[in-house]
Amino acid sequence: MNIVNEEFRLNQILKGAVNGITRNEILSRFSSEKREVIDMLLSDKELRHDIVVLDDKFFHISNTNYRVGKFKDKKYNNRFILIGDDVYSVFDDTSAVDGDIVLVSIVNNRPKVAKIEKILRRDLADVYGEVIMIKNDYYLKPENPKFQKLKIKLNGNPDIIVGSKVVAELSNETAENEYDGTITAVIGNSADPGIDILMEAYKYGIENYFSEDSQKEVDELPLSVLDSERIGRSDLTDKIIFTIDGDDTKDIDDAISLEMLDNGNYKLGVHITDVTHYIEKDSALDRDAYYKGTSSYLAGKVIPMYPSIFSNGIGSLNPNVDRLALTCEMEIDKSGKVVHYNIYESIINSKKQMTYKNVNSIIKGEDIPEGYEEFVDILKNMYKLSLKLKRNRIARGALDLDREELKIELDENGFPIEFNKRIQDDAENLIEEFMLIANETVASCLASKNYPAMYRVHDVPSAKKVQEFVDVLNKIGMPYYRSDKFDLQREMQMIGNELKKYGPVGKAMLLPFLKTLRKANYSIENIGHFGLASDEYVHFTSPIRRYPDNTIHRAIKKYVLSDEIYSDEEIDEDLYELDQAAQQSSERERQADRCELSIIAMKTAEYMEKHIGEKFTGRIIQIDSKGMTIQLDNLIEGRVKINSLPCHYEFNEDTLSLVALDDAYDDYYYGDLVEVEVYNANKENKTIEFEVLKVLEQNKYINPSVNDYCRTQAIVKEHSKVKRKDKRRTKWNS
Repeated sequence: MNIVNEEFRLNQILKGAVNGITRNEILSRFSSEKREVIDMLLSDKELRHDIVVLDDKFFHISNTNYRVGKFKDKKYNNRFILIGDDVYSVFDDTSAVDGDIVLVSIVNNRPKVAKIEKILRRDLADVYGEVIMIKNDYYLKPENPKFQKLKIKLNGNPDIIVGSKVVAELSNETAENEYDGTITAVIGNSADPGIDILMEAYKYGIENYFSEDSQKEVDELPLSVLDSERIGRSDLTDKIIFTIDGDDTKDIDDAISLEMLDNGNYKLGVHITDVTHYIEKDSALDRDAYYKGTSSYLAGKVIPMYPSIFSNGIGSLNPNVDRLALTCEMEIDKSGKVVHYNIYESIINSKKQMTYKNVNSIIKGEDIPEGYEEFVDILKNMYKLSLKLKRNRIARGALDLDREELKIELDENGFPIEFNKRIQDDAENLIEEFMLIANETVASCLASKNYPAMYRVHDVPSAKKVQEFVDVLNKIGMPYYRSDKFDLQREMQMIGNELKKYGPVGKAMLLPFLKTLRKANYSIENIGHFGLASDEYVHFTSPIRRYPDNTIHRAIKKYVLSDEIYSDEEIDEDLYELDQAAQQSSERERQADRCELSIIAMKTAEYMEKHIGEKFTGRIIQIDSKGMTIQLDNLIEGRVKINSLPCHYEFNEDTLSLVALDDAYDDYYYGDLVEVEVYNANKENKTIEFEVLKVLEQNKYINPSVNDYCRTQAIVKEHSKVKRKDKRRTKWNS
């Protein structure tokens, strides 16, 4: 039987039945042996909404006034229906919720208006919220605005506690927008410190729990290195190896060592905890880590990729205990070039858990912290080597972007009490350079033999976006003239360096500069890393915190450290699995980044709720036709709406500034230093609104004469509008 022919014939029957046709009438037109297939095709068409069923009759949707669309319900009662590329307004009130697939009838085509006739499909996955009680029954109060129309009764949950933050699965619809729900996960209690962070994380698929099978597996792991695990590994336990991390770091991925060779070269060792020795591929722990993709560090709260009993225990390179590692040992010459390397399995014993703060003190020649005396010479040599590595990286075209990051400090109740700039000092840079060179060396090893690997890649930026950014620089008084002498790699580096010349004003342009770059991601296709100007780059150095690093560890063990030869079929299978893992890891990383930004917005708004009416100093970092964004000295950002300014303002596209039509008020430019007052803040909406009190320091690079012309033109235009309105009003009154 040719199903394509039967489907074509079925379509002809449906399209020909303008007044509808019953199922039996359709089936009667086909032989008995074909009716089962036709029944299946009808069901499939109904699922795809090619047909509409009304009063037990099938109508081809093209024969009706009906269409299928998606209902959208945005803020401020902004409701509409998307039908293909067309946007229809909603004819009347509806019980539909945001995201519903709906059947609509077209009321009007100009303007486009549609009436919702039926809800065809509703996504009820991951309904999360707080348990409340109504008349002795437990209900779920959804946090997601799209579900707040729903009434959800929680049945069959004997351990329900009012105030619990839970996830529920909805099943039976008992009445319109009324459901029975079953709790599938308990996130915490509404009174728990940090519960708001966990709830926000859950919205992005970041879950703070592990499967029962994972918990069983981690409980069976050893607490110390076994004698049997030492066989076949290089014993480095007598070497001077140590770690450098933040004051509160508990999951330690990497340790370092350095020896000076007789030929004047450096012997740098980067020793990475051997996670994959303990976490077998496709185990429950591995599946959980694969799903999570990364550990998430959210406003001081860690949602780990592995259970902390492992990531802070046998999986962490803690001081004065033996630990299993993968070592990348590199001989680096006086110019900072790797001339030889060796990658092997090892056992190490970290001699000290150092902190960035104390190492910075030594590098800067300040007081030597207690317990660091024997390491001073090694640390100073490490610092010299790190400078050479960085110099080489910059020389080949790597971008050196010193963007400030926000660090949030919470009190014991989870309330934000302080916002600081995350410090990136000499010790932090030292570790970064050592990890970069290790990642590049491992990548070069895998690429040289064309072994299957997941690369960290960063594509070249869009030429159009680069030009748009250069246009912006020229508009705001920071002229940059492009030259055919330089390739894009070198030019982007030069633009980044150019911004630094303008001090705080240039720093205000760093965010839009970063937006010209593409997002780095994971791929089995090695296209290089533009930001690092690296031909081959992988993530190898953080297997506790990133899943891709574990795939690299497994590739090293399977292909580099083994003499076994693998068939083309097995290599292709590995590449397929790595491709799937690369897509998953890239998506989980993007979600973690979005979640981090969302939580920063939430916590900064929560902090500012307590400071409404207070004055702060900040700098304008964005201007558009709707207003401007101001970043305070503590890196908190808020908006100033154009309609909240004290007089009428016009957005000048020639200087990307806001121009006051009243000479008594200031114009506003990119990079202006201003004094603001907190006008409003809302944690739930994650918004902060400022009111500008005065300009403290104007962007001295801008040419105000352009704005003077713009102001004159805008005033003439505004007067013309008023005259036309007065003329119409006079005509109407007469």
